[in-house]
Amino acid sequence: MDRPLQTPPTRAGHAADTSFDARVAGMHCAGCVASIEKAVTSLPGVASAEVSLLTGDLSVRFSEIGAAGAARAAEIAGAVASAGPYTLEPTRETAIESSGQDGATGPHTHSGGGLLPVAAALALSAAAMAVSMSGMGGTALGRWTVFLLATPVCVLFGWNFLLALGTSLRNRAFGMDSLIGLGAGTAYVSSVVSLLGAAGGPLFFDTAAIIVAIVRLGRWLEDRARNRAADALGELLAFAPDEARVVREGVEEMVAVARVETGERVRVRPGERVPLDGRIVRGGAAMDESLVSGESVPVERAAPDPVVAGAMNLTGAVEIEVTRAASESTLSRIAAAVRKAQTEKIPLQRAADRVAGVLVPVIMVVAAVTVGGWLLWGGAADFALARGVAVLVVACPCAVGLAAPIAVLVATGRSARRGILFRSGGALEALASVRAVGLDKTGTVTTGEPVVVALEPAPPQTAGTLLKLAASAEQGSEHPLGRALVAHAEKEGTGLSTPERFEALPGRGVTASFDGGNTTVWVGSDRLVRERGLSVPASPASSGASGWLRVLRESAGRLEFAGSIGFRDRPRPEAAELVRKLHEDGLAVSLVSGDEPAAVTATGSEIGVRNVEGGLLPDQKLSAVDRLRERYGPVAMVGDGINDAPALTRADVGIAFAEGTEIAREAAAVTLMRPDLRLVSEALRIARRALRTIRQNLFWAFFYNVVSVPLAAGVLYPSTGLLLPPEAAAAAMALSSLTVVGNALRLRFGAGSS
Repeated sequence: MDRPLQTPPTRAGHAADTSFDARVAGMHCAGCVASIEKAVTSLPGVASAEVSLLTGDLSVRFSEIGAAGAARAAEIAGAVASAGPYTLEPTRETAIESSGQDGATGPHTHSGGGLLPVAAALALSAAAMAVSMSGMGGTALGRWTVFLLATPVCVLFGWNFLLALGTSLRNRAFGMDSLIGLGAGTAYVSSVVSLLGAAGGPLFFDTAAIIVAIVRLGRWLEDRARNRAADALGELLAFAPDEARVVREGVEEMVAVARVETGERVRVRPGERVPLDGRIVRGGAAMDESLVSGESVPVERAAPDPVVAGAMNLTGAVEIEVTRAASESTLSRIAAAVRKAQTEKIPLQRAADRVAGVLVPVIMVVAAVTVGGWLLWGGAADFALARGVAVLVVACPCAVGLAAPIAVLVATGRSARRGILFRSGGALEALASVRAVGLDKTGTVTTGEPVVVALEPAPPQTAGTLLKLAASAEQGSEHPLGRALVAHAEKEGTGLSTPERFEALPGRGVTASFDGGNTTVWVGSDRLVRERGLSVPASPASSGASGWLRVLRESAGRLEFAGSIGFRDRPRPEAAELVRKLHEDGLAVSLVSGDEPAAVTATGSEIGVRNVEGGLLPDQKLSAVDRLRERYGPVAMVGDGINDAPALTRADVGIAFAEGTEIAREAAAVTLMRPDLRLVSEALRIARRALRTIRQNLFWAFFYNVVSVPLAAGVLYPSTGLLLPPEAAAAAMALSSLTVVGNALRLRFGAGSS
């Protein structure tokens, strides 16, 4: 039963009163898209309308606030219907909020009722052709038999093509169905005239029937291939539980996830998936989060660790406090981001759609010229008509319209399963064109966990004495530098003394007493040194440290400066591997940071980056991005902090970790769902493969038309005897679309090599 069409909730951050989102059923080619977009944008108050051929998503933006509403929804539905045999359906509120996973995330299929009706149409068409080519084909009985066999196919399966032709003529916007309707309709109508006329002219009933049947078969196969392309997102959503085991007043009850509120508690048993984002409040378990993060290794989670919807509980029972509603869950946001990337058109696709919109009327003219040319040349009327029908059928723009969106759909779906989210299809295309990569240091290339890199004792102290003094004093500290210092001392096997008194000095450091109070040690900042009346020594530039702790020692009433200890973030284990892969792919790499130049240089040397810039303020990072672009070309910037947001925006493509700051994620066009730098290289390689596939698809789609149209028109017939019959033209047209889809499906496999 059809649901009433309503103004659906907004997606992707658009205001509800300035936008309208729905789904269109019945589209088959770029011409369909052009017809619908033209009809909707002609409505008053509509600023833009964009339709995805693959997903069927229609996104309308109004020029006035408050323009959306039930009345406008009805207007849009009417405009869509006026454009052809298309219907408008409401989109699901969210990917997860819907209680049933009905598979509506992928493209709608319109294969004529499934394989059985298509097989029946093919059987009737083949029977009509067999009778026509047999000895009884020229008899009255044979001619009427062919009519009776072909008519059900032409009427039942070809009626929509004729309706599309009528609508296209009325709106002057043509698509694939227009060509099929004109070709098959011309063959059928001329045959009816010949059958009823006294002259007994040639019949094309079998030709019309076989064209319709083959197109339907190709469409059925194409729909199956498209659905396979959308599997990544469909599989992702299929794992989201429909119900949650909610604890209310101490009693468990199964509740639809859409009805669970934040703050409520749900229980998840071993072998079950987490229904909603939350944090563990009781118990612990190993969680398989590969569905969301792409990381196959299970992670241990216990109170108060966060957990994400869709994660599989592998071991123990846990109780979770819900922190996000179903519509705001991580899985839902991933689905929304992937769907948005699959729906938005990339520049290459827009260009292809414009060409496809012009191609159909041009082919109609070519077909008319073909028929007229053969008649003037002295050819028989049936031969000339067959050539015109073949031209109409073979020159379908379907492959042109599918070339880009099918590759974007497969690439973004596969990327999502790997933990890489593209904000739009345009980001995918832009990333494929990148020639240089800028890397932020702190928290991006490095772990954010400091390590000791320099011990600078002041005579008469030795490095060992300095380390023991400072680490002994810092044993009670919770500061990251203090913990790093104690860990380094333990690693070096330094025997530490237990302080008799310990005091944290907020913003300055710590102090501790030893030897019955006879020795006091201060460890902290330059401010602490100055407060104690001592001068701060200059730090050696060659140490590679980005931060320092100063150590003071007081014994027998004498205060002295004992030395300095330098710290630096350590690079992530995979950072050097990322740089190596980027260099292998021919990309220039630069390390840009607000950290001390010496620390940035040291980190760059450790991971293999020669071009480093340190001590940069956020606005200076913008200049660094501009310099990279001027020297190498389009730039991708990878960062995670607030100070990285301007550079992420200035770059051609910004890349951020999901665990980074919200402002960085909002500024980025690509989000990495887990903190693994190797995903940067993988995203680049997937984007390059996708763009290469799009270009291959477009080349073969246009090459197919360049070769097949002259062949169908009979240009080579006088010299070589080569012809493309209408039946073969229909098969070739279907094969061209399947080739494009099949080529794109290769993106589902492989490692994404460039």
